[in-house]
Amino acid sequence: MTTKKAPTPKTTTIKKVTTTPKVVITKQRDFTHKEPIIIPSHLDEIPVISAASYIKDARNRWYIHNRELESTWDVHVDLFNKVKPHVLEAHEDVVKRYQELTNE
Repeated sequence: MTTKKAPTPKTTTIKKVTTTPKVVITKQRDFTHKEPIIIPSHLDEIPVISAASYIKDARNRWYIHNRELESTWDVHVDLFNKVKPHVLEAHEDVVKRYQELTNE
């Protein structure tokens, strides 16, 4: 005869939840445009721009990117609105012709 072992109780661990303190901004950085500071480089004739100039340039490029996307979106919406009635009409004609051919 074999005897069955009594099931062992499962133990669970409970993790203590802690709250994170809120982040407080103590110093506001100034990203206004400043004249580039030329830093000597190990590469000849290649100037290194300042961080403020780099950030200004990145923001300008992002602004241009957004304007280009807006204009591209507008062109696609206009194209869709111009083509939609013709596509719907063509679809109705195809469905009508299909029904004529299948009913014969």
